[in-house]
Amino acid sequence: MPGFLANIEAIKGKGVDTVACISVNDAFVMGAWGKDQNVGDKILMLADGSGEFSKAMGLSMDLTKNGMGVRSQRYAMIVKDGKIEQLFAEKPGAFEASTAENVLKHL
Repeated sequence: MPGFLANIEAIKGKGVDTVACISVNDAFVMGAWGKDQNVGDKILMLADGSGEFSKAMGLSMDLTKNGMGVRSQRYAMIVKDGKIEQLFAEKPGAFEASTAENVLKHL
């Protein structure tokens, strides 16, 4: 999320209406994270408390053996008119496909 915040003007300049950050956390955690990062109204912080959205997207991963429960893979996506145009899912442990810079290249 910090990369998207740092690049928010360039992203919005490409015609993006909304940038959202979703995480398998509760609304209180997402609100606190947004406040800590000074997101304001630049990024919509969304809670996927039970991981149902991540599961429906096919992007959940079970990390129970590591004491973390069911989480979400790291990803970014470009959505236009309610349809996913591009999905950038990371390989476990990687941080390349879902970066703000990569998304900007595809806008």
